[in-house]
Amino acid sequence: MSTTTLQPTSRGGLKPLHYIGIAIVLLSIILGYYGLSASMRPYTTQISEAATSTQGVQLAGFLGSTGEYDEAGKFTFLLQDSTGKKIKVISSEPKPSNFEQAVSIVAIGHYDVKSGDFIAESLLVKCPSKYQEQMSTQTKVQY
Repeated sequence: MSTTTLQPTSRGGLKPLHYIGIAIVLLSIILGYYGLSASMRPYTTQISEAATSTQGVQLAGFLGSTGEYDEAGKFTFLLQDSTGKKIKVISSEPKPSNFEQAVSIVAIGHYDVKSGDFIAESLLVKCPSKYQEQMSTQTKVQY
């Protein structure tokens, strides 16, 4: 009796379609990484950090002036950081309706080296909570 053994056959590695699939997955990962990193903006409360940043930042601070419109029709105001330093913020957006009641403001944009101003693409106005207001009136009533 003769015994025959079957030898495994090799398929020659990956097919061209597999290489294309791997390339698409890698390209998607790379583009996703660069897309997300471009949209991330660091958050800072100091003007000096915003001035030295090479990318856009979220600059948080307190209202340093009531704000006004300049000759170009842009809304401008002074923003005071946590150290007491002030910077002029220029925004193309209209003045937010609750601007005067703001507890703090976050200006999202970049520092302009030529003018020394912060150019805001958008403004986030943080107003006091209605619950904080209710709590303060309740504590006054109790005393």
